[in-house]
Amino acid sequence: MSFAGFVRQLRLKIALVFVCLGCAAVPSVAQTLKVPFAALSPNYAPLWIADQAGFFKKQGLDVQLIYISAGSVIIPAILSGQVEIANMSSAPALTAWARGAELTAVGVASNRLLHVVMTRGSIKKPEDLKGKKIGSDRYGSFSDLVLREALRHHNLAPDRDVAVIQTGGLPERLGALKIGAVDGAIVTGDTAFEAEKLGFHKLIDLSQLPIQYPGSTIIVSKSFLSAKRDLVKRFLRGWVEGIKTAKNDKDLTVRVMQKFLKTSDRAILDKTFEVYKPTHERVPAPDPKVMGVAVKQLAATVPQAAHLKADDFIDRSLILELEQEGFISKVYEGR
Repeated sequence: MSFAGFVRQLRLKIALVFVCLGCAAVPSVAQTLKVPFAALSPNYAPLWIADQAGFFKKQGLDVQLIYISAGSVIIPAILSGQVEIANMSSAPALTAWARGAELTAVGVASNRLLHVVMTRGSIKKPEDLKGKKIGSDRYGSFSDLVLREALRHHNLAPDRDVAVIQTGGLPERLGALKIGAVDGAIVTGDTAFEAEKLGFHKLIDLSQLPIQYPGSTIIVSKSFLSAKRDLVKRFLRGWVEGIKTAKNDKDLTVRVMQKFLKTSDRAILDKTFEVYKPTHERVPAPDPKVMGVAVKQLAATVPQAAHLKADDFIDRSLILELEQEGFISKVYEGR
């Protein structure tokens, strides 16, 4: 082979190497994830923001959000593999786990309760709820569980002293209150503010009670976490960016909430942002103590929970890795 021929072949090989390197640098097709969320509540704003602002896409994920208003419906979907990751209250997941479901909580955005019981002005104090009906979500849901705890705190026995009516999600509860189908309703976020504008008043403010509960929780099956740990971690990266934005970027957060909460009332949206921004955890790892309280409360209705430990339900490792690797501090730089 002539020297000129050798040079031509060498150039061709070098060109092929660069082509291969260029192909390797191109991101693979985004991984699709179906992610249900359990309520039209500002608790889920970090998830909505992560989707709308492209934070999941930055992690190579094509996240498809699905609104399913009942955690009891989401759980079978996770266990059957119809959905991969869910953002929901920990209550239905804890109940299923206590009964043997292989589920785990890998993140908790908030441990503070912002729910309120709204009633007509004629009901002046919690004791006046005796013999009345309160609208709630499905039995075993987050709202249902914390409502029952609040009633017990005021020495009212749920279902005996006060009828707890399963009226549905937040919009349905407000609707039932408006038409007089119930005497009160447990609501939160913009729904509570809307109820105030309609003339209802705050009878019980759960944020003022000694009750903590893990609310906006990321739930996965243990088998999915074991098989796709890196995928779950990438999802959490996008979610953490959504949390940071929900705490710091009012304009974007309000725009996203306007879309998902379906309200254009700027006063309500502004107030919602201010109320919720301090509740989102900067490092959203599940808190063993708070989850332990939830497990203890669950034992009242699911006796086998009395023998279980919260540590066996939670996995803090992914969020703590993001913190140790500097990802979270980098996200919050300058904030």
